[in-house]
Amino acid sequence: MSALAPWLEQDYQQAQQWRRQGKFHHALLISGINGVGQNAFAEAVAKLLLCEKTDNAPCGQCHSCQVAKADTHPDLMVLDGQEGGIRVDAVRQVVAKVANKPQLGYSKVVLLHDAHQMNVNAANAILKALEEPPASTFFVLTTHTSRSLMPTILSRCQRMTLPTPNADQVSQWLLNEANVDASNLLWFSQTPYHLLSLTQSPSFDMLQQLPTWLAEWLHGNLRSDELGSKASKETTADFIDGLLALLTQAVQYTVTNQCHAHVHGAVTGLLARYDIYRLMGFIQQLTHLKSQLDKTHLNPTIQIIGELNSW
Repeated sequence: MSALAPWLEQDYQQAQQWRRQGKFHHALLISGINGVGQNAFAEAVAKLLLCEKTDNAPCGQCHSCQVAKADTHPDLMVLDGQEGGIRVDAVRQVVAKVANKPQLGYSKVVLLHDAHQMNVNAANAILKALEEPPASTFFVLTTHTSRSLMPTILSRCQRMTLPTPNADQVSQWLLNEANVDASNLLWFSQTPYHLLSLTQSPSFDMLQQLPTWLAEWLHGNLRSDELGSKASKETTADFIDGLLALLTQAVQYTVTNQCHAHVHGAVTGLLARYDIYRLMGFIQQLTHLKSQLDKTHLNPTIQIIGELNSW
């Protein structure tokens, strides 16, 4: 990964200014739409806070910077809500550790990725630490749904909302980062880090072809079992999300008369066959199916084929 994404630079400069002026709060909550870069931004801020030269952080030269660059800094503790939630025992272990003096430099940093994934007990343990922060300790929290956090936690955090890049910025950044043209996937998602993760998964090729497959199905050139079988075990969730995105594009087209060029055939095909009420019904059905597949061991391919046959 290269330098921080361009749409994050202005907020990062603000964080640097807070650090230089001694105005950095002991707790920072970084929010924004899911996939805009909260985690990458938080990791950059952590390195800024760990640098030994507060007036020129991160200097990249001090011992703390060198160790942080290698991801082995003993004063950086990470709790990641994406890995099955954040539990109270893990929070207590981290809080106990930051009660000690820094092993390197002058600061300790606790990163809480997807802080909204904390259970109630974990949130209360963090709240206590925020109310009585250990010396030289910074808490950096990330979320894409700040309303899911306890109001008392929100009230104790300095807050920063990251901007959402436009389609051109996302396309250019992905070209620079992954040498991939993702412009044909902007109908599916415009969140850059979500798209970046897709470029490294089998869903990338599948989603680029999904609008064409759906258009062929709508014109009778592809059977339901053939279309449903395009979803593999690894790509089922993205396949359903792709169908949902195409249905949503069709609903929006009835208002704006605009859609992404790559999905025009699928969108106009849907509208030629169904009215807006049927489309919205399909969205509800697919959303319910996705929820059921997350909770049960139903065969996803059979369920998707059954869904298509009901349309």
